[in-house]
Amino acid sequence: MFTEKVCRKITGLSSSIWTGWKAYDNSDIWSRLVTWKLPLFQLVVQLPRAPLGFRVETASIMHLLGDPIDSVMSMLLTLAICQSRVEEAKKTCSVSGLDPSYTEYHRTWKALAIIMVSYDECGRPEKAADVCENYLDMRRHADFEDNFRTIYDEAANSLAADRTTKILPVFFAELIFIGGWLIALIKAASSEPGPGNWPNVESHSVAMSAMYLWVTSAVVIGSVIGASQTEGSMPRLLHRFEHDMATAQGEEARRPSAGGREETEWCLAGPERALHGGVYSWRPLKWREVPRQFGVDTKELCGYAATGLVPVSACYITAVLLSYFTPPKGVSCRHVAESFILGLWMISFCVEFIAERWLKKRHLFAVVFSKDVLFATSNVVVIFMVQSGLLNRCSCWSMFGLTGVNLPQHPDVTPILMHFVKRIAPWITFMAIFFQFLFCGMVLWKYSDAIRVFVQRDDGISNLGWDRVKREDKKPEQREAMTPFALLYRSR
Repeated sequence: MFTEKVCRKITGLSSSIWTGWKAYDNSDIWSRLVTWKLPLFQLVVQLPRAPLGFRVETASIMHLLGDPIDSVMSMLLTLAICQSRVEEAKKTCSVSGLDPSYTEYHRTWKALAIIMVSYDECGRPEKAADVCENYLDMRRHADFEDNFRTIYDEAANSLAADRTTKILPVFFAELIFIGGWLIALIKAASSEPGPGNWPNVESHSVAMSAMYLWVTSAVVIGSVIGASQTEGSMPRLLHRFEHDMATAQGEEARRPSAGGREETEWCLAGPERALHGGVYSWRPLKWREVPRQFGVDTKELCGYAATGLVPVSACYITAVLLSYFTPPKGVSCRHVAESFILGLWMISFCVEFIAERWLKKRHLFAVVFSKDVLFATSNVVVIFMVQSGLLNRCSCWSMFGLTGVNLPQHPDVTPILMHFVKRIAPWITFMAIFFQFLFCGMVLWKYSDAIRVFVQRDDGISNLGWDRVKREDKKPEQREAMTPFALLYRSR
């Protein structure tokens, strides 16, 4: 096993950080990009994006790639806000006399919650705050069962139909991703080292790709939250809901129209709507206007930030372990590249915090978008340079000269390398993927009621079963369980 100095003499490479490396063959570069990198990025494309124009959709992708910590944090905050709306809706149902044992109870709180959440996404939280109070007032109306209930049901069903949740496409994309990695790992483990086959390079390529495994959990959470199908559909449905309610009460109301909404500025549009809750993966006012009305304070925001760091940190640990155990065993220049990528993401999060906290609103979208493009591009450039052979240098294969050059064909290196590639690396990789799905499962379990709001159907069929949910054929006074809360409400 020759030394780093001998390696440089044989290869003619210098010790310069800029020129002391040799690029891989173009076919090897392309093969590893297709095998280890593209499956992750095709998952990113599956992420549901708010249809608020090309700029906002592009910003959503750039924010996910350039600032994954804040993206996951914003998704968690979106679920927490929806959960708060659910609690408010459930309390309203209890006060109005609906018993939790009835199907009508669950249909009603999901309907109220999706209406309130839709107002929130349109940047009109003040209207969302009145939904439950107005519902309680309408229940006292003589025509509630024949008229007003239908208006609530139609509005909720239309909003549920409008929301696109890409659960099935993401499910198959995840299967294709896992299957692709499994096939590639089996292929790498079944081949023997040779002049044209370097399993240690494949191992390091897996390690670098593992830095982006958080995409699997982020896309799953985003696919469950979903997004509206068009920019104008949600405001149109809510505006019609208000018109129907006003008409049912005998009030004069202007018919809903896009021109009327634009004239009265009924709903924000484009980047302005994105700033005020229109994008579930980016909530830019959370540090400035802490959503205390939803039970979220600064301490809880820090908790969401720490939770958002969990899947990203898990990916970094996975990459570090894979690089550490690949010969030469120990800390190498690969860890520098992996730490650099993690550092970029953490710096991006810090810049995001500063911008959200102190930057003027009119500059916030442009500054954050530029920041995300910069950091996302920087990460992609680092990945591409490493994939091209930036770390294919004598110092990297000799652990900065502390050991001999660990060529995979060397008899002292081959047994150690192949044992790691066949026995250890697959377990580390798939345990890392399992952790990402476990993280998803824990998030979805904690916010299960919020998830039920986002994925509810508009045809009366429960997502938890195959039978059509039918409203009990009972008179209103029979369907309402007269709890003490209901008696107190009736006495008002």
